[in-house]
Amino acid sequence: MKFKLFNPLYLFTLTLFVASCSSDDDGGDTSENIEKSAVIENYANLVYQSYLDSYTGAVSLQTAVDVFIETPTDANFTAAKTAWLSARDIYGQTEAYRECNGPVDTENEAWSVGNEGQLNAWPIDESYIDYVASGTEAYAGSFTSIISDTTVTIDEATLASLNEETTDKSISTGWHAIEFLLWGQDNTLPSEDLPGQREYTDYTTADDADRRADYLQAATDLLVNDLNALTTTWAPNGAYRTVFEALDEDVALKQFINGAFFIAGDELSSERIIAPVDSTDGIDGLGQEDEHSCFSDNTHKDIWANAQGVYNVVFGAYGNVSGDSFYDLVKEKDAAQAEKLKDAADEAMEKVNAIANNSEPFDYLIALENSTDANFGVVMQSVVALQDWADEISASATVIGINL
Repeated sequence: MKFKLFNPLYLFTLTLFVASCSSDDDGGDTSENIEKSAVIENYANLVYQSYLDSYTGAVSLQTAVDVFIETPTDANFTAAKTAWLSARDIYGQTEAYRECNGPVDTENEAWSVGNEGQLNAWPIDESYIDYVASGTEAYAGSFTSIISDTTVTIDEATLASLNEETTDKSISTGWHAIEFLLWGQDNTLPSEDLPGQREYTDYTTADDADRRADYLQAATDLLVNDLNALTTTWAPNGAYRTVFEALDEDVALKQFINGAFFIAGDELSSERIIAPVDSTDGIDGLGQEDEHSCFSDNTHKDIWANAQGVYNVVFGAYGNVSGDSFYDLVKEKDAAQAEKLKDAADEAMEKVNAIANNSEPFDYLIALENSTDANFGVVMQSVVALQDWADEISASATVIGINL
């Protein structure tokens, strides 16, 4: 257990997240034979709609940023941060489309978009982008920032070219670059339950205010364009949608099931939860520098959104899109295994929601646990449940003749 100076209770209420995990939500109709082609088509519709919603959310963020830059008041700054948080919830659910040999993280095919790292790379050395508080260089990095270096042109193309140019933490684009520009460093103790405290005056009277505004606007515009590219390629008759629908059915199924398996069993459980639990980066070595949305303290919602994205894929439902699903295929072949898959999914969502709706912030919770503890707390309990869910996804894939 990581040492904490003190442990006061801060009582606050988070909005409850509505996760599609009731026992009645079993996906499509299983009274007739389930066609693999219908499952594949429903998945493609789900991907397109969620990318479209993510793009729409990013456009709302872009509008809020433009308003703030035009009229830089504290109220408009808050509105831009609120828009980021809203858009982030939607994007987080699209992470389940990674590791599917699809356009977001494939780079060498004619249909590749390959912009996942440009959209969502983390953790970042924030000093690569802008100033950091003196004395925080040990975990924030000590670059000559892009904003302070007036020889660097600030536009979309330049920011894209600089992304991960020096190290894998020299990140200049995407959700977390924008997050840092809106919230600034989180230099408070986790027990204080405060995100970064950047003032709106960083965009009015502070040094490099104009370049900072240019950066925020360019990074947001690039985010919008990246999401538009993914939406367009997954649209009906889109470049990748056409490729995907022409795949052998078992190949298409394996690809999208693998994305759900990867997020639950590796990326979310290991990289996004275990890594910050065991990290010693950040204030007093408490690890918050390695949580996913460390500047806004939004990691609890990132975890929920990523898990919800896996749930969407397994059960074939998102928003107004629903139909035959992977779960339905499994249930038709082996009802007992389907029940195991459903139980594991519901258990994982219950444990994830215990983080999302917790009275304590995520960066405080991770300071109370290590991955080697004899008795796991709420955070590591979610890891166990997510990895168990991934095991059942793999076992369920085998039932329909697919080996992950």
